[in-house]
Amino acid sequence: MFVEEVEAPAPPPLIAVPVPVPARIGFHNLLAVRVALMAGALGLCLFVLLGQLPGLQVIAILSPVASGVFAVHLYKRKTGQRLSMASGAHLGWISGIFGFLITTLLFTAFAVMLTNPELADAVRQQAGATRPEVMQALKEIQTAAGITKALLESFVFLTLLPTFGGSLGAKLLDRD
Repeated sequence: MFVEEVEAPAPPPLIAVPVPVPARIGFHNLLAVRVALMAGALGLCLFVLLGQLPGLQVIAILSPVASGVFAVHLYKRKTGQRLSMASGAHLGWISGIFGFLITTLLFTAFAVMLTNPELADAVRQQAGATRPEVMQALKEIQTAAGITKALLESFVFLTLLPTFGGSLGAKLLDRD
């Protein structure tokens, strides 16, 4: 009897499947930019709304921190990617940059409106009757030094706190 040797078929070649590398957090990452823009705008709105309510100004100060945490939460939920504290801080910082840009646009529009003397007088009359601190702020923002000071303070406040919040969010949300 003859035993016929049958050649075993060659195993199929192994195909290397590339492992997706998580996108770096930055302005080139469109998802990170969208998430940061939304978190920055929501944090700014929350800050403004809570700042107007008596007794809630302390909580309003924490809203930029919350916007950084929220940005990390949204990004992690969309991508499933865990963020390091540095990446969370970067995402929070981008969120703060967007909050600052929105603030700057609103501040500029308000300053342009105040160049109309009739409108400026109407604002002074309304604000002066109820809130003297608003009158002082109006006087300050009519000078170049006052505008520079207000923009620098808002830049520091609206970028440092969300940066801290993003770092904190990355640390807290990494425990899942």
